[in-house]
Amino acid sequence: MFYTLPVKDIAKIYENETGKKPTSFFDCGCATGELLQQAENMNMRVQGIDIKKYPSLFKPLHPNIEIVSILNYQKPIDYDIVFLNGTLTYLNENEVDIALQKFKNAGLVIAIHNTIEDDEKAGGSEYRDPKPTKPRLIKRRQWWVKKFQSNGFEAKYDPKTDCFIAKAKERE
Repeated sequence: MFYTLPVKDIAKIYENETGKKPTSFFDCGCATGELLQQAENMNMRVQGIDIKKYPSLFKPLHPNIEIVSILNYQKPIDYDIVFLNGTLTYLNENEVDIALQKFKNAGLVIAIHNTIEDDEKAGGSEYRDPKPTKPRLIKRRQWWVKKFQSNGFEAKYDPKTDCFIAKAKERE
């Protein structure tokens, strides 16, 4: 199952949390860059990264995609919005800490990813890759909130949008 939010909805979360319109968007795990294009159409500065280059069967990949893991990404991530759709669940617990530290200069981190509650609701199988290359980090929602908090973020899970929303306590 694949689920994401359109950028207009992601931008609305940012506006509700900060009182400002976003001017920049970083997609960590951006695939072909569809969300980058949506954000660019809203006049945002955009950047995306992914660990692999996806085939572009119907349209070219967005030009602002770098093929690199967040763990190896060296440029500052100073965007209003950092969006992650499932990305953190492909990391181990220590790697999640490394990734979250890279987002300290972002305005807001908005993350969608599978949780134990999602698995339970779906009967335990819908969110599992039948042949994973490595185990997924599927944890309870409260575990994820605490993980963000332990890395210096004010964080919450928003059931209305099905997103984790995190803001660095002291944006550097």
